[in-house]
Amino acid sequence: MKRILRVLLAIALIFSISFSSMPISSEAAFNDLRRHGVKVDLKKGNWTSFYTKLPGSGKYQKLYAKITKFSTGGKSGGGGGGSGGGNYKITIQIQIPSKINKKVAKHFMKRINNGKTVGNEFIDYVDICIVDFKTGENLKSVQTDGEKGLNYQEVVVQEENEWKKYKPQKAKIGSNTYSYYVSYAKTYSITVPTGYTDLCIGVCGTHISNYEKMTDWNLGFAEGYTNLSDTSHVKLRNKKLTGKLCHFFRITPTTTSK
Repeated sequence: MKRILRVLLAIALIFSISFSSMPISSEAAFNDLRRHGVKVDLKKGNWTSFYTKLPGSGKYQKLYAKITKFSTGGKSGGGGGGSGGGNYKITIQIQIPSKINKKVAKHFMKRINNGKTVGNEFIDYVDICIVDFKTGENLKSVQTDGEKGLNYQEVVVQEENEWKKYKPQKAKIGSNTYSYYVSYAKTYSITVPTGYTDLCIGVCGTHISNYEKMTDWNLGFAEGYTNLSDTSHVKLRNKKLTGKLCHFFRITPTTTSK
């Protein structure tokens, strides 16, 4: 009996050693977007709903986003085609579907009256994130030998314009009037190196409605030191909420402008 037990233990040990020495793929080992519930369902030409938390209201605000323009350019650094290198140009539009909540508008007016120049529009609580599909790394950051955050993928992102504003509206708050815009759009040009296939661009709301706290929370990501899961765009241990906040469009070598 003891001999049989020794044999079984030996077999178990061999399996244990063999399993521990097996290589694990980088995607299986770490995937910042999928493991936290981020949706990859943003589409060209179609509206996708997402949510963000605005100050003054206890509920999440439903918004809509769509890719209005997407084009692929020439090869970069000998890349393109199946190698993944190339140039892309993309425009994303974001829109609030209804009249702004009066409690939110009142809070924004209070910030304006207190001299705040940012955090006074719903778009200030939304971000367009350009990240690596597996690591969640902020590809907007620039590699500068450690002085700033590091973009290890050597992707170059250029923001071509500030938010373009459309459809001006007004909300009456007592004897005051809050002026706002219903729709915003922004365009980016992106260059990826040969062999790179993990480019993702998306719209992200926040689960933090305090503007100063939100920007402080996201500072590390903005400067390239942390990944997407370390931001207010991702609610840790709550995939359902994260899936409402973040919606991405993955760009691969087979993605076309059609």
